[in-house]
Amino acid sequence: MLAAHWFKQPARTDEIKVGSVYKRAHEGNIVETARVIDVGRDALGIPHVTYEVSVERARLAKYEERRTLGLESFAERFQESIGGDAAGAENASLKASAKAAAKVKHDA
Repeated sequence: MLAAHWFKQPARTDEIKVGSVYKRAHEGNIVETARVIDVGRDALGIPHVTYEVSVERARLAKYEERRTLGLESFAERFQESIGGDAAGAENASLKASAKAAAKVKHDA
């Protein structure tokens, strides 16, 4: 068990972008699908990912919610990329630009 930890591949955090979609399958036909909403640093400078997750289980209702995880934890949890939404990424980029402009205006 310890040897497996030593040879563990590092998570590919540089590939996680706004609009990307990831999937994680669990036992019992449970599938988590995560769509990245934001990637940024908190007040302490620690990188985090905010994402919308939907959890589906065969023959049962699905639920959705917004979550935040550290970038490394997100990368370890969601390793299977299933594409992304370029329009969603562009939208998020525009929102971030507007937010930065508002902050500059507020600070002036």
